[in-house]
Amino acid sequence: MSKHEFLLAYTIKPRNPDEDEYDAAQARQHLRENIGLDTVEHIETTLLGLVQLDSVTPVDQVNEAERLIRNHIHAELKRLRVLTSVKFYGCLMVDGLGPAIRFSIV
Repeated sequence: MSKHEFLLAYTIKPRNPDEDEYDAAQARQHLRENIGLDTVEHIETTLLGLVQLDSVTPVDQVNEAERLIRNHIHAELKRLRVLTSVKFYGCLMVDGLGPAIRFSIV
């Protein structure tokens, strides 16, 4: 079991810009203010935190980190009831695990 710092840069886009912008703005604000992760001053869609990984190999650790962060974000978007009105695109950097991990929730 190991702990790794991570940085998640992301964007949340409305599925329908004419109808879903409120949901996208609500989701951005919620992720920034209410999910227990640190933020970067003046950078609205960047989150910092720690992820605890049980996997041993670097490849498995990358997959586990992506899954854990994706599941956390997915659960928050589901809790807000915006999964059908927004699209999430993220780029995750995990300390010691190599290149950026790109993922989406669409």
